[in-house]
Amino acid sequence: MAYVSFISDEDLLRCIRELHQSYERCKRNSTVDKFYSNKVDPIKFQFDMAFNDIDEESYIKSEIARQDDKTISNAIGVFQQSLLGCIDGINDLGVGNGCDISNVAGTIFAEVKNKHNTMNSSSAEATFQKLQAVADSHPNATCYLVQIIAKNSIDELWEGSFNHKYYSHPRVRIISGDRFYALLTGISDAFHQLCEAIPRATQDYLNSIATSSATGTANVSVYSQLDINAQRYNRTLLEQIMADNFSTYIGF
Repeated sequence: MAYVSFISDEDLLRCIRELHQSYERCKRNSTVDKFYSNKVDPIKFQFDMAFNDIDEESYIKSEIARQDDKTISNAIGVFQQSLLGCIDGINDLGVGNGCDISNVAGTIFAEVKNKHNTMNSSSAEATFQKLQAVADSHPNATCYLVQIIAKNSIDELWEGSFNHKYYSHPRVRIISGDRFYALLTGISDAFHQLCEAIPRATQDYLNSIATSSATGTANVSVYSQLDINAQRYNRTLLEQIMADNFSTYIGF
């Protein structure tokens, strides 16, 4: 049975597989050195565990996930772009080709952002200028800034001031994920259908590769290595993290 009518099962599972591979790469790259690379705050570590009733291993896993958040967020953005490119009549333009996606007819071009808060004023200005240039060079096209996760369901003219300069163009719009999927598929609740299908498809994918029970092993290895180091010096794990982070400080 098809997960959704507008993206093939094969394409949906491929996109999930590619995203899963990004997660797995993060896990494989989890090391003690990487854990310390941005300076863990051992004082916050202690308070977080005490006040939130979190054990050491869980905290280390969550800290690794926090450090990997930017990489994973970028991978989610690629996932969203890839999914849109799987819709019939839509092209995923990849990176460095003006926009992220377009339709075959050349009447729709879009820059895809996963969340509404991913751009500062400079990046918003650059994105608008990019879409404006595409709109000017394609007089029959409408160009969209797509926010898969927008503040609200929207499809409206994108205009505003970025870096103290006002921008507006009659064919540059901002649109939320639900409206954009509806525009591309002709199905009003296509995005809702996709959101309902993704958990089922993800579980089917994990079952097919039989790795669902192996998640988190790389994070545990970081915890184990930290614990081994602590035992070597007869310290608690928190004391070891403090010693590692404050190795050049007086008294440590």
